[in-house]
Amino acid sequence: MDNFGLDEFASRAIYKDFISGKVINAYDYINGELQPSHKFRELVDNLDKYRDFYSLIGFEIRSVNNDAFFVSRSDRTEELNEVAANIQVLLLMVGRGLCTQGTSPGILFDDKGGVSAKDIDAIGELEEVRQIMKACRLQQPLTKPVNSIMVERGIFHKTVQERYILSSAGRIFFNELFVNDASQQTIHSSEE
Repeated sequence: MDNFGLDEFASRAIYKDFISGKVINAYDYINGELQPSHKFRELVDNLDKYRDFYSLIGFEIRSVNNDAFFVSRSDRTEELNEVAANIQVLLLMVGRGLCTQGTSPGILFDDKGGVSAKDIDAIGELEEVRQIMKACRLQQPLTKPVNSIMVERGIFHKTVQERYILSSAGRIFFNELFVNDASQQTIHSSEE
């Protein structure tokens, strides 16, 4: 069978991740360290072929600043919007919650650091966060949606020390949220 010059095993792993709604990041967390992702390299090396193949089955491969890829379907925009909204809400809650606790959100960028499940659940107990979680129909403790949405979709990695760090895509999304948030606050402050 002609595999069109694609790595058969990587291709299957890419398909499995994409179909389950996972982001493929430039780096995977393997054996306690971030390592270049074979799936990501396969995608980059054969991106045009993969885009053609996935378009035939109704998907579009989308890039996140060339550091991660995911697929979307035009017939599932409502579902995608809910997932994207939950990712944004969780990133904002964790980032702001860390600040409230006196911890720099930069800990999420440190592959040797990260934030513990205990700290994430403590953020989930903050009154404002509890109200947001209830409004978004996210389960308590906060580690439940963090695991089911953020880890399972490749936005966070969970380290061997049971700590959470941002993936390549997670870093980009986090920076966009907090840079945009800070920019908006600066604009509003200067208007007053």
